Amino acid sequence: MDKTVIKPFEEIKYKVYGYTLPEVPNHNGYVKIGDTTREVVTRIFEQVGTAGLNPKILFEKVARKSDGEWFRDKDLHRFLILNGIEKKDFNSRADEWFYFNGTLEKAEELTNKFINRDYDEIQIDDKRSDYVLRNEQQQAVEKTYEYYQSNQEPKEFLWNAKPRFGKTLTTYDFIRNLNARNVLIVTNRPAIANSWFDDFNKFIAWQEPQMKFVSETDALNGKAMTRDQYLEFIDTTSHANPTQIAFISLQDLKGAEFAGGMYKKLEWVAGLNWDLLVIDEAHEGIDTRKTDIAFSQLKRDFTLHLSGTPFKALAKGDFSEEQIFNWSYVDEQEAKENWDPTIGSNPYESLPTLNLFTYQMSKMIEDEVSAGLTIEEEKNVDYAFDLNEFFRVKENGRFEYEESVVRFLDNLSSGKFPFSENQYRNELKHTFWLLPRVNSAKALEKLLNSHPTFKDYKVVLAAGDGVSLHDGVEAEALDLKENTKSFDKVRNAIEQNDKTITLSVGQLTTGVTIPEWTAVLMLNNIESPSLYFQAAFRSQNPYEYEEDGKLFRKENAYIFDFSPDRTLRLYDEFANNLSSGSSKTSEERKRKIKKLLNFFPVIAEDEEGTMHEIDASEVLTIPTRITSREVVKRGFMSNLLFANISGIFSGDSPFKEILDKIPPEKNKRLEKPREIPVTNPHLNDDGEVEIPKEVVIGKSKELFGEKIYTTIEVVDDVVSSLEEAEEKQKESIKRLAKNITESFSEGFTRLKDSFNLNKGQTSQVQTPV
Repeated sequence: MDKTVIKPFEEIKYKVYGYTLPEVPNHNGYVKIGDTTREVVTRIFEQVGTAGLNPKILFEKVARKSDGEWFRDKDLHRFLILNGIEKKDFNSRADEWFYFNGTLEKAEELTNKFINRDYDEIQIDDKRSDYVLRNEQQQAVEKTYEYYQSNQEPKEFLWNAKPRFGKTLTTYDFIRNLNARNVLIVTNRPAIANSWFDDFNKFIAWQEPQMKFVSETDALNGKAMTRDQYLEFIDTTSHANPTQIAFISLQDLKGAEFAGGMYKKLEWVAGLNWDLLVIDEAHEGIDTRKTDIAFSQLKRDFTLHLSGTPFKALAKGDFSEEQIFNWSYVDEQEAKENWDPTIGSNPYESLPTLNLFTYQMSKMIEDEVSAGLTIEEEKNVDYAFDLNEFFRVKENGRFEYEESVVRFLDNLSSGKFPFSENQYRNELKHTFWLLPRVNSAKALEKLLNSHPTFKDYKVVLAAGDGVSLHDGVEAEALDLKENTKSFDKVRNAIEQNDKTITLSVGQLTTGVTIPEWTAVLMLNNIESPSLYFQAAFRSQNPYEYEEDGKLFRKENAYIFDFSPDRTLRLYDEFANNLSSGSSKTSEERKRKIKKLLNFFPVIAEDEEGTMHEIDASEVLTIPTRITSREVVKRGFMSNLLFANISGIFSGDSPFKEILDKIPPEKNKRLEKPREIPVTNPHLNDDGEVEIPKEVVIGKSKELFGEKIYTTIEVVDDVVSSLEEAEEKQKESIKRLAKNITESFSEGFTRLKDSFNLNKGQTSQVQTPV
């Protein structure tokens, strides 16, 4: 298949079959019942052919009920068990064999009854299900339990497992292994409370009647037990070991007085000694000071961290190899590809393959920037290479560069781009677009609704008011009320409309399942790999739909990104930094990227603008190539030039050694080489450059002189004018701006002279100020 072609769905046709192995004595009376989307004979001989066995095929049928509903073999298996047919596991691997004790024809009879929905006398209980852990889930439980039993310090463990690993059910199995009586689950996302409760109810509650789910979160109001109800249960139950699975939000915990908050609540949480503390989605906001204080107040024997993208924890070395279980996207896709057909149905086959398409925004508005800039030009075109700037909104609610945004939408719906009429538009009916700010989402909603192509889509605004990117992506993602509201809006829109676009700033980016989404469009400058890939995985949920009597399954999911330099840096991090012991050499990095590319292809534009699948070397070199090309194109007057420049002067840098060998020149004479002093960059806890306030003040005084206080009268005028009419307020603000500008002008003149800047360069520094 050509991976540069956008094709999320493939038509499939499930068939159910049954066969016996007459030549194998210990299989006498047993019928293997499974399903496939391929030819039945081919599928069966995959299972038995390598052993030289001769199967007898009893039946094959389209796996579709009389009312048109498609079904899977697991649905039929449950029906057989309810009819008293014994299920047999051979060697704990092949578990799709059923014992018919000499009445093999009954296998087909019961299958026909199921297809014809002839089972009034049989109650199929959809609320109760037993479970068998997949191999990797069992490994997670065993490795964690082994570490727990060893009594090693620290008594903490991390499951670094991608979304859809099945963390909730696997955690419940670990709890059952521990025989824990008091378990506390703390999540940074109360919106997933239903997921924890539903899995408990379906798989655990009916098997462990002494175990109760206790929570007072709004999402479970009327479903879970309250704390008081659980205490009453303890007093009245005949069970010897009553057990509670308590579920609270991190926000509630941090608000409690005992945890450093302002409210007198949850004292019972502080008073208990917990057998197990489970911290769900540890990648979000967990490593903050307030959170550390809150968790320090909880008495517990063991802590289990669950996360799909724990980049920070791994980078900081919070966990050793012995304390981590890893299950990555590559692990999942390898398991899907290498599944042993003799075991039975492939549990990974419905999981789509991720594909990353990356385009350059600058090329999409080419006529505006193709000529480049000369050094003397003063016009700022950085917006073409900065998504946050590109989607900046003016006070009147319209885009600053509206003409360019419209041109972007025009191109997005034509040619090689995702919503091209002739190629891809009908393949991408439901998509998720992530923007930098709420006002950007609102402004884009207006443009989409009036656009010739996108007016045919129902646009859902899933963004709260007044949140900017830096404060907002996580804040929006964690707002339970707003996320629930947005989730319901999206579900209703999809049910009522053939095509939808969901605009978000952070809501619905984590732990939310909208199966119909086939693509995520990254239209902001997210630099956090954790936030980026959590959002990206929103399109990877399994999904099947029926149209004109045909069944289609989502085989591919897409991420469309418009900042290739940023994207490929994050892709490198995803390949190399999402496991303990990050890659040290460029060859190691390249090898891991190459492996990831097998299952997560990257499609990018070449120099001529043609889309092609890139290799591991290009993933590592394209970001630098793009940056270099744009810096030269703009006469080196580009913000791109100064990103991460401190890396050149780091400890063992070869660049510094080269620079030290260059003799200094003074009055056209070479002097004795001197070592270039290295100043350690000021870094914050995340390893990012952050200049201390005192340094900023010192340098500002050097360039701009002492602070000027004489304009305070103008400030006082503005403050008092707030009570005046609107026009008068605006006039006062203009006067304030003028005074401040004049106060700074002398400082900018000194700046120009100090660094020998020309007019254009000075303006580029002065304009943002």
